[in-house]
Amino acid sequence: MSRTTLLIFLLAAALVFSDLITVVRVDACPDERLPSLIGLPLPYRTSVPWVNSMSGVLYGAGIFVDLTFWALLLTLARLVLRRVLPDAFRTSRLARLFMWSAWALSGMVVAFRFFAIEWQWQWAPDMPFRCPAWSLQWLVGT
Repeated sequence: MSRTTLLIFLLAAALVFSDLITVVRVDACPDERLPSLIGLPLPYRTSVPWVNSMSGVLYGAGIFVDLTFWALLLTLARLVLRRVLPDAFRTSRLARLFMWSAWALSGMVVAFRFFAIEWQWQWAPDMPFRCPAWSLQWLVGT
């Protein structure tokens, strides 16, 4: 696997786990008390209650689809930038600095999400949402 492919998957993982651009499903029934589902295009985790515990649930199917989705978008962006940017810029020190910064920042985001929170694994959400009142909210940059 090339460094570029590895960087794309690491950036995709950082985008997924940082919740930079995501959707949250919030239930409006007070008696249910179910956690919110978070992820784009599929939910990949539940909300993490920061007050009581540092635990949550990760969904394998959602992580796989979300990582694939973001990796394809980043690959498409890379192909467009290769055609638009001149070769001199792509081989410059600024481009290398950006690449190494992206490596480091993505690695820190992924490491924080996996080591700071105690995750349980499931394949897909199986919560009994009996509440008809729910909404989708965009989380951008939180």
